[in-house]
Amino acid sequence: MTAARGVPSRAEVRERLAILLNEIAGVPLELITDSATIENELQMQSVTFVELQVAIEEEYDTQIDPIQVVELNAFGAIVDYVRECAGCRPL
Repeated sequence: MTAARGVPSRAEVRERLAILLNEIAGVPLELITDSATIENELQMQSVTFVELQVAIEEEYDTQIDPIQVVELNAFGAIVDYVRECAGCRPL
């Protein structure tokens, strides 16, 4: 994490989300690119998606809007959104 405000770098968030996605949904790491989408490469089922949401919220001690995540759709955009949410939490 960056020392200044405790906000993780984009690379840190991307790496951690890819690991969580791999562990929870079984998506091979090589398929998790910034352009990978929920309905195509990532093939997220609703139950798996909820598990991932909970894991992200616990990991970053924040809440994310699942509708926003679905609308963003692409992994890279989701990484940016999660990083933004993590940076908004009270310090």
